Amino acid sequence: MKLTAKITRILAPTDLSGSAEEACRLAARLANRFEAKLVVFHAVQSIDVALQVGPATEKTQVQVVSGVRERLSAWFHAVVPEELRRFLTLEAQVAVGEPAPSIAWAAKESGADFIVMATHGRSGISHLVMGSVAESVLRTAPAPVLALRTGQEGRPLTEVRTILWATDLSATSEEAWRYALLLADVFAAEVSLLHVVSPLEFAGIGDMRVPPPTGWMEGRVAASDKELARKQQEVETFGLRARRRVKVGAPAATIVAEAQEARADLIVMGTHGRTGLSHLLLGSVAEAVIRKAPCPVLAVQAKR
Repeated sequence: MKLTAKITRILAPTDLSGSAEEACRLAARLANRFEAKLVVFHAVQSIDVALQVGPATEKTQVQVVSGVRERLSAWFHAVVPEELRRFLTLEAQVAVGEPAPSIAWAAKESGADFIVMATHGRSGISHLVMGSVAESVLRTAPAPVLALRTGQEGRPLTEVRTILWATDLSATSEEAWRYALLLADVFAAEVSLLHVVSPLEFAGIGDMRVPPPTGWMEGRVAASDKELARKQQEVETFGLRARRRVKVGAPAATIVAEAQEARADLIVMGTHGRTGLSHLLLGSVAEAVIRKAPCPVLAVQAKR
């Protein structure tokens, strides 16, 4: 099988906070590893421009952007060690606007094929109120998003020994599969293949809970294992180690538990990138995993 996934231009959005420092260093490491161009990006919100210069004109906005670009470059040089910066092809970009749409715009404008960013991993009420920029980017950006949650700084992906590919065995997962193979090949990592069969796949209609036919679950697990066996053979074709598991349970919680048990250094999974009403109704397994995972998560959007 030919490896078709490529990483040639990495976008590293930052809010210039401490939580973004490790994500930026990770982006620099990966850019060096893949010999990719690194674009460091910061979005200045319109209200901040107004607070600095009053009612914004085109001239004052250009002045603010220029000043922030200088600050962004200084921040990058302060938080990224010189040995990581030495051979980088680097570009600093600044735009005025809300963070999430600005990042999606920057990814498209710069031609980025990979995004590395920090996320606070909020859940519950704080997530409903404040949301997550990373999750919004995940739903709208044209490139895979590697999310490094606050608190995961001790696992900077300097060495990747185990990659967990979590799949629903749909076409959505195929894009993520290409990146799982690429990264496994680059890091000579073992690939742990996981598919979760959810009992809700056969849950009935409305409030009616219909038990599945006799043998349905066993047949579903056996068929899934057969599919994973094919993927395992692909991994072993590259001379890499692989193992596979099919589990029954709630997808997001089971993926997080498997990552902990396998001591995964990275989770790679697909996402539908739903927005609007469909996202509110169906949610996103990838977003739920990002908020709870013990390691960074690479979420790869299905081709639209």
